[in-house]
Amino acid sequence: MKIKQVFNGLINYLASIGLALVFALFLSGRIGWFILAAFICAPVISLLMTLPFRSKIYVSLETDVNVLSKGDSCELSITIGNDFFLPSPPIMLELYDNPSARCRDKSYSVSVMPYNEEMLSAVYTAKICGPARIGAAEIRLRDYLGIFSFRLKNIDVNELYSQIAVIPDISEISPDDPAIKQAFLLSADADDGEDTSENPLNVSGGFPGYDSREYVPGDPLKRINWKLSAKKSKLFVRLDDETVCSSVTVILDNVFNYKDIRLSYLIEKSPYQECTESSIVPLTAESAVEGSLGIVQTLINTGTSVTYMFCGENGWQVYSVADESDITQLRTDLAAFSFECVNGKNRFPYDELLSVKGTVSIFCTPYYDKELEIQLAEYTGGDSGKGALRTVVFSSVKAPDTDMPKGADADES
Repeated sequence: MKIKQVFNGLINYLASIGLALVFALFLSGRIGWFILAAFICAPVISLLMTLPFRSKIYVSLETDVNVLSKGDSCELSITIGNDFFLPSPPIMLELYDNPSARCRDKSYSVSVMPYNEEMLSAVYTAKICGPARIGAAEIRLRDYLGIFSFRLKNIDVNELYSQIAVIPDISEISPDDPAIKQAFLLSADADDGEDTSENPLNVSGGFPGYDSREYVPGDPLKRINWKLSAKKSKLFVRLDDETVCSSVTVILDNVFNYKDIRLSYLIEKSPYQECTESSIVPLTAESAVEGSLGIVQTLINTGTSVTYMFCGENGWQVYSVADESDITQLRTDLAAFSFECVNGKNRFPYDELLSVKGTVSIFCTPYYDKELEIQLAEYTGGDSGKGALRTVVFSSVKAPDTDMPKGADADES
């Protein structure tokens, strides 16, 4: 773009000299040669008049909101000021655009009068959940003839930005989803030694002594006795008012090593085949976040006790999620969540999981890679004693050279 602008400026300048030369030769010699000389000197004059503005222009940004729901828009106010006694040459502003927050108009050109300011307004629309950067990508000063361009001395474009947080939606996850069914099956197996009744009509909520019957279409899902149903391979509903004792922990991975992945592989394995390479990574990450929320929503609807964990600025955060208000708060807190792109980081909250006494967890990740496979094997298998933790994997995409943990299931959403 810069080369094209400079090329167009040079073409216009040379065309102007050609017209002045024609005027000097055929119309008025003395005046024509004077005009030709002025045109030849014009670039030097334009350059000398432009250079002082490199330290006389200032720019500031301000946004009206910092948290958005997907599909909502915010306004970025841009102030460009001129602290010099001459009108400024054109100031070229290019705004940052990314898949998470799309900018309606990215390019601006403005000239500011002496000791004055110009106000610009840009509209960003939230598209993908998570933190999104909005602001200036580049600011350049062009001379009056449009031949030269310069960066501004007193402005660091890397500091001219704001960050908004986009609240994730909740994916539709069916109670028959393999991850949820496997979690209940593992939970039922974990409680085999605790159940004392063999009569399926005399068990509810995982405890003996309460009546149950087979599921009839129309029964509320939250009345289903998932542990008993998993054991008997058919659905049973509770007849009492007790709550289900099943407890499942939903864990959101804290790492997404997208730099080690062929983007074409992500596109092939995701439902976003028509997406650009710049958007496929945030969309894959979004799938894991919103899928984890969908799992939480479905578990709560079935009467399951849910604990949610994700890694924030202060380490692993533990949430007890019981109702819609808890989910709303969790969604808001996840709006600023972003996966780290690092290797060697601990991705399984073993100590935190023990603190909530959860033996069954659903681990949600954007990309099930070899590093995660090794870490989960350490905590969910082997003879180290840590294998008591039973984990189901819910993955947006699985690497071609990995195998899911024994007893786990992957959902390539």
